[in-house]
Amino acid sequence: MTSKIIVIKDDKPIQQIALKGDVISIGRRSDCDISIKDPAVSGVHARIKKIGEDFVIKDSDSTNGVHMGGKRIKRQVLKHDDLITIGEHRLKVVINSDVTVQKATGETGKTKKGGGSAAGSGILRYLNGEDEGSELALIEGLTTIGKPGIQVAAVSKRPQGYFIIHVDGGKDKDRVPLVNGEPTGFKSRKLEDGDRIEVAGITMEYRDK
Repeated sequence: MTSKIIVIKDDKPIQQIALKGDVISIGRRSDCDISIKDPAVSGVHARIKKIGEDFVIKDSDSTNGVHMGGKRIKRQVLKHDDLITIGEHRLKVVINSDVTVQKATGETGKTKKGGGSAAGSGILRYLNGEDEGSELALIEGLTTIGKPGIQVAAVSKRPQGYFIIHVDGGKDKDRVPLVNGEPTGFKSRKLEDGDRIEVAGITMEYRDK
């Protein structure tokens, strides 16, 4: 299984780049490892370096900067599920892990059964597996679910509601999420209250709070 960067534009994943090698370049130039055609992006905007077991992003003195969590950063160790903003694009970090994507980060809003969730947000209720009975509040603009290397999807929070998006099918590139037993395909699908989602053998129920 490989760590990767998912490039997102308008809440839709448009590209995936494996974090291989010692340095990954990000910029507008076509020879960058992650090439972003955006006038707000510098020729070589930033670089991601592998230092020991960590991935570190460093701004290459770009004009408009690299942002995380609403703040401009110069150098930052990346964590699983980090969201980097460069120009009009966002880069979601998926760090290789053998556990469920959402369990790998402590900022997902997951609570145990009866623990409640964030007011005003949709939730996913786990119906099987080791997390059965727990709930995941869909607080962030993009929430990843599944298991890296096996199958990963994302739930996008938009003004029109919540949409599920295929991200990665693992070895089976055509494997897409199921909603109420039906494949979603490779386009985003709007979730309705009570929909059942299947990703990487995990079954969840979407509830509109």
